[in-house]
Amino acid sequence: MAREVRRRQAKESLEFEREREKTIAEQIELVIVEVEGPKIDAVAFQRMSAEDAALVKQELALPEDEADSFFERDDVILLDEPVDENAAELARLNEELDDCRRRQRAFESYLEALGE
Repeated sequence: MAREVRRRQAKESLEFEREREKTIAEQIELVIVEVEGPKIDAVAFQRMSAEDAALVKQELALPEDEADSFFERDDVILLDEPVDENAAELARLNEELDDCRRRQRAFESYLEALGE
């Protein structure tokens, strides 16, 4: 009985880690789209009619003009070295993804050791 409980617990933990991996991968995709999306959009919109481009921008909640998506502030502190928030977030997510996959391997190994 205890073995079955442990097996169930390990399976639940493994399933959790698999779902966590999917979520992290989706977050990585979103960060990449934030960086690459405007470039991809610009190329695509050049090949489309203005009406179609406007409709897609509206549906995807994209700014009509990229210049309008930025604003000026006179109280911004400029750092000596620029910080790439996307790179930092990608690094964090990739570390989390590596940890998630490592945990999955451990649970899979445990289940195998139990005779699963």
